[in-house]
This record gives sequence, C-alpha cells and structure tokens, in this order.
Amino acid sequence: MFVGHYGPALAGKAIARSVPLWALVFAVQLVDVAWGVFVANGIEHVRIVPGFTASNALDLYDMPLTHSLPAALAWAAGAGLIYAIWAPREKVRGGLVIALAVFSHWVTDLLVHVPDLPLWPGGPVVGLGLWDNYWLALALEMGVLAAGFAVYLRVTEPKGLVGRIWPWVFVALLVAAQQLNHTMPPPERVAQLGYTATATFILITGLAALCDLTRRPRAA
Repeated sequence: MFVGHYGPALAGKAIARSVPLWALVFAVQLVDVAWGVFVANGIEHVRIVPGFTASNALDLYDMPLTHSLPAALAWAAGAGLIYAIWAPREKVRGGLVIALAVFSHWVTDLLVHVPDLPLWPGGPVVGLGLWDNYWLALALEMGVLAAGFAVYLRVTEPKGLVGRIWPWVFVALLVAAQQLNHTMPPPERVAQLGYTATATFILITGLAALCDLTRRPRAA
C-alpha cells in the first residue's frame, strides 16, 4: 500500500487534535522510511521483478526488521513514547495516536501484500494479496485515503483562503504520486529504489506540514 497509508494519518486528527498532521503522516510511513534506508544499505532485501504483482514489481522477500509483526509493534511503541516525551500537550493521547498510526502501516499492508509480512522474524509470512488485482487494490487505497480526508476536513478549519485550497492540493498530489508509482518503470538498482522511497516519504511529510500552517483544529 502507498497513499492508502495516509488515510489513517488524516483521520488521526480526530483522536488527538494537537498532534500535527506532519507527525501523523511521517508516523504511518515510518517503517517504510526505515525500509528504504535498510534496503539501500543491504540490511533488508528486495528483488525487482517486473510483473511480480499486478500493482508493482517488488518481491519483498526479506524485511524482518521493519515489516514483521513484532518489529511493527516495536516501531509503534518507540515512536509513541518519543512523541509522548516531546509533545507539549496531550502527551498520553498524542503518544497513543502516533503509536496507532505507526502500527496502522502493518495492518493496511496486510490487506494488499502478497504473503511477505513475517509474523515474527524467520516465521510464517502473511498477506491477503490484493496487489494481484490492481483495480481492487487501487479502489481500496483511494477509499481509505478519501475516508481519512473527510475526517480531516471535519475536525479542522482553514485559517484563510490557502487553508481551504491546500488540503485538496495535497490529496491531489498524493493521487498523482500513486499513479506515477504504478506507471513509472521500476528502478534498475535496489539502492536507488530504497533512497527514492525514503526521500518521497519525507517530501510528503513536508507537504503535510503546509496543511498544519494553513489549518487549525476545530473546537471539540
């Protein structure tokens, strides 16, 4: 899953409105940020196999430190704890929503991945395999993103004209990124894939920060 991950990030504002959207957006892709760095440096491994699934060319055969179930729980707990220490308010609630955002990545990946998510490092792998049906996987991604966006618009309000427009631009850019992710040829080198993925997730985090600058939480 790609842009579907951002649905839970957008919806997370309804649980803890003081948590910035950029933090939620980074949280839902935290394990993929790490995955990109690990893959680029040979810590985890992927094969680029054109046509491997109908949705992408990635054979994700070795990623125990980022996408196993215990690893996902550990990343979630660590991120939630760090946020709770750093946050100026809503420490417990904010830490919890960040932890849930991080763990949502594994849950949503479970829906689309072919079996490659280890239940524990070296253990059996799971995945419902919706990536083998491109249109069904795309409908799921867009549906989850749209649902989260609807919640975000309901619990925030614009500070001005830009705040009315920018969230729509942000989501349109996510949809465009989804299309590019499917139509662009796969990279030739694994290191290029890893670093490009990490840079993309960080760029999207920056774009989400513009939403924080142009919108504010509505009164509960």
